[in-house]
Amino acid sequence: MSELRKSMGVVVGTFVALSTILGAGMMVLPGTSYHQLGLSAWMPWAVAALSVVPLLYCYAWLGRRYPAASGVAHYAEVALGRATGRTSGMLATFALVTGIPATAITGGRYLAEFSGAAALTWVFPLVVLAAATAVALLGANVSGKLQVTLLLALFALVVVTAVIAIGSHGPAVPSTRLPEFSALGTALTAVYVAFTGWETVAFTFEEHKSSDAIPRIFVASYLVVVALYALLLLGIFAVVDSGDPALNSAPLLILAERALGGLGRPVTLLLVIATITANVCASVLALSRLVFGMARSGFLPAALGRVRARDANPVTSVVVVGLVLTVIALLGALGLVSFEALFVVSGGIYFVLYGVGAASFAKLANGTRARVVTALCGATVLAVTLLAGPPMWLCWALFAVVLLGTHLLDRRRQVSNL
Repeated sequence: MSELRKSMGVVVGTFVALSTILGAGMMVLPGTSYHQLGLSAWMPWAVAALSVVPLLYCYAWLGRRYPAASGVAHYAEVALGRATGRTSGMLATFALVTGIPATAITGGRYLAEFSGAAALTWVFPLVVLAAATAVALLGANVSGKLQVTLLLALFALVVVTAVIAIGSHGPAVPSTRLPEFSALGTALTAVYVAFTGWETVAFTFEEHKSSDAIPRIFVASYLVVVALYALLLLGIFAVVDSGDPALNSAPLLILAERALGGLGRPVTLLLVIATITANVCASVLALSRLVFGMARSGFLPAALGRVRARDANPVTSVVVVGLVLTVIALLGALGLVSFEALFVVSGGIYFVLYGVGAASFAKLANGTRARVVTALCGATVLAVTLLAGPPMWLCWALFAVVLLGTHLLDRRRQVSNL
């Protein structure tokens, strides 16, 4: 059986996690939540940040004990059976195949709007996907080191911009007034997208030098993500009125322009390029590992489960993933595939996979702490599913339909083999 080389240390692993989590949502969600809720916008962020902790605990626990390239598909197969594992892997693949092009297109739209070059709408997604594929072909460690560089630049730009905004305009005191429940629920559903991605990080766990470091990577990346979003929110609070309609389209641009003046636009362009490039590089790497793991388990063609001899890199899966993503990104950028649908489907399935991970944890873990964590996960999954409404319900229905079809297919094969 082919195996991936364990080459990723704690620092690189942490930055790979951060690259996977920080994506297009960072460029839009702080602004849209502030536009909806005013100075109470911190509330859905706080609720999302706290409620995701038990789910992250599940994935850290599973990753430490079952560090496989197929991530949640492997956990679900071990805990809940082959059909559930295959279904989880198929949906995870589908979520990434739709979500990665949507992220790349978001970057292209931002750059086209800020630069005035309309062609960047489709040129940038193709360039960034080609670059991410080339980097993934060089191996996980090379990809990880590139993401360290990009994210350090991103952190520096965000921290400097937010600190200058708060320092020059004075901090705005967040409100303690509770918004209407429906408005809070709508904002929470959107904001929760900013705290998905750790389930995707799990597809790289097989390449970590030590699985014991996985919980530390989760803790470190979680704290950085929370701090970064808090800084962005406080910076926007300080310099922008919540009624400004531009908050729904370009909150980072407003923040940068009001904090840095003439440097605001180029700084925003750098933020967009660094964020999208790091996220796409991390996601392409993760998806290629998922495809490799699915092929190795017999769920996809065996050719996708091969590795290059000199570095144990699954180059076939990397190339196939890169080509598929490029085609979808081109179709989306040209308007032939609904850009909004890509995001909705991807975000909903990510959350379903959180639920599958929690169910796998509940089956495999024992003890009082495990029962408490399971209960908290169940409450979180149920609450977010109800608040999110029909789009989320359709994703759960899709999971159920695919699972049923997989069960029936497996049963038919068993009968035919008798």
